[in-house]
Amino acid sequence: MAKVDQQTIAEKLKLSRTTVSRCFTNHPKINPETRAKVFQLAAKLGYSYSAPRNTQGTKKSVRNTIAVLVGVPESAKAQVDTAAEIINGISEKAAAEKLKIEVHYVDASNFHPGPRPRKIVPNGNSSTWKGIVLVYPFHPEAVSNLMTKYPTVSVLDNYDELELDSVNPDQTRGIGAMVRRLHGLGHKKIGFLSWKYAIDAPWVERRLGAYVENLYRLGMEFDSEQVLNVRQDEQISLEDLAANVARQVKKGVTGWVCAADHQAYHLITELKKHKVAVPRDCSITGFDGVKPARGLSQLTTVRVAFKDIGISSVLSLLKTANNPTAARRHIQISGTIVPGETTAAVK
Repeated sequence: MAKVDQQTIAEKLKLSRTTVSRCFTNHPKINPETRAKVFQLAAKLGYSYSAPRNTQGTKKSVRNTIAVLVGVPESAKAQVDTAAEIINGISEKAAAEKLKIEVHYVDASNFHPGPRPRKIVPNGNSSTWKGIVLVYPFHPEAVSNLMTKYPTVSVLDNYDELELDSVNPDQTRGIGAMVRRLHGLGHKKIGFLSWKYAIDAPWVERRLGAYVENLYRLGMEFDSEQVLNVRQDEQISLEDLAANVARQVKKGVTGWVCAADHQAYHLITELKKHKVAVPRDCSITGFDGVKPARGLSQLTTVRVAFKDIGISSVLSLLKTANNPTAARRHIQISGTIVPGETTAAVK
């Protein structure tokens, strides 16, 4: 296999070799979006930048790098497109603070660094790390072990048992807006569903909690049969999930709140096999603001400000690095309502 270098990255991104080099040296004239693309491709190709060594002495390594660990394996990278916007925000704020970033995609289900770990990722020079930003859920024990060595901040998930800063979308406000929108369109029975993931995803339960809270606020009854694939013992496949939703639609459940956009888009496609049309037969909402694939209608959803989340994660990390004993903070970033084509008034 040919050696990956900066020229390889430049050719794949159609950039000059100088531009790529300046990304790794944190040059102030480099556009943050360009820097983020370079770091993402470098992580994908397994390229790790090492600054030239000081041959005149034994100067101690400067901790001027933010390590971004994205909790999905390289093979699943194409299935999640929110990380790119987060990394864009991290890159922009890191450049403003004269810091570098390294991006590493890791399989969170097999990521088990020990206490006081020396080698975190295969291609990372952790001696220069100032701190770590975690994107997507990780095993709590792995997060705890990272925290023993580096200031750490979690993005898109928070760990109740750890004294860890986190930056998340405002789950309660966003899901509440979806429930209220369905209720305003005349839906009297509204269900909630999710997928199961390799790593426990507490954000699913938090969005479920927001759904239940808003049902009661609107004077609607909670029916546990209308909540699918959230319980610990549930492992419903997408095909069975769609079949279950189709049965519930026949029972009069005309609105569905999905915990995430990618779940909603797949569900809409699967429901066609059961001759359930959206929004004719039922309305569906999501959360995240993911663009629809070709041929699919725009989902009614909450567009999350992922770039702002990335920027806030750097600010939180620097706060933790400068004041390790500060109280834990949970930062919530509000999203924007997208009135898509997957909701309609009840006939």
